[in-house]
Amino acid sequence: MVTTNAVLYYEDVKAGDEVPSQSVDLTIPVMMRWCAAAEIFRPDHYDYQFAVNVLGLPQPVGSGWWTQARLFKLLHDWVGDSGWVLRIRHEIRSHIFPHILTFSGKVTGKSVKDGLGYVDVDIAVRQDDGVVPVSGNATVVLPLRGGRPVPYPFEPVGPSR
Repeated sequence: MVTTNAVLYYEDVKAGDEVPSQSVDLTIPVMMRWCAAAEIFRPDHYDYQFAVNVLGLPQPVGSGWWTQARLFKLLHDWVGDSGWVLRIRHEIRSHIFPHILTFSGKVTGKSVKDGLGYVDVDIAVRQDDGVVPVSGNATVVLPLRGGRPVPYPFEPVGPSR
C-alpha cells in the first residue's frame, strides 16, 4: 500500500476495525539488503552456513529491527501523511524465518486529548505457516474532522502514552 493524500480522520475508525494488512516475502536476499543498509553485521540474518552449522538453526533468522520498520510502514501507510505513528511496542516470541509474512493491526481503543485523536492498535506478524512470531501494540494520532492538523513533527503534551 502506498500512502495517499487522502486524510484518515479519527472519526473514520472504530474499535474492531482492521488496519489494511501487508504481506512481504521475507527472503535471505531481502535480509541481506536490510542488514547491509542498517549496518547489522550479524551473520545469523544472512549466512545460511553460519545459522545452520554454528547456531543449529534450520535457516537464517529475520531481524527484529526489520520487523519493527515494517510494522511502522504498515501503520504509516494506514494513517497517511496527516497522521502520526506515536509509538510501537512489539515482542518477538519466536524466530522469524524466511516466509511470506503478513503484517496486520486491529483497533482496540480510542481517545481524544488536546484536540487530537489517539487510536490504540494491536499489531501482529503472521507467517504463512500460521505461526505468529511477533505481536504488540501501537498508538497513532489522527486529526479530528474539522479540527486542527496533527503537527509535524508531533510532540505529545503531558505524560507519554
